[in-house]
Amino acid sequence: MRIAMWSGPRNLSTAVMYSFGARADCAVVDEPFYAAYLSRTGLRHPMREEIITSQPTDPAVVAQSL
Repeated sequence: MRIAMWSGPRNLSTAVMYSFGARADCAVVDEPFYAAYLSRTGLRHPMREEIITSQPTDPAVVAQSL
């Protein structure tokens, strides 16, 4: 089973993410498209280069991995 979930406010979504992440039968991926977003938009972010080099920047690759 796969669950795609969006939530707000931010602190609530983080709590839910950690709750699922604590389960042995779940895998959690936080903001999987963020590197692709930063790469395509050119948005300035304090850790922009680190994020872009540590994650795939092709949205199709990200979607396939999920």
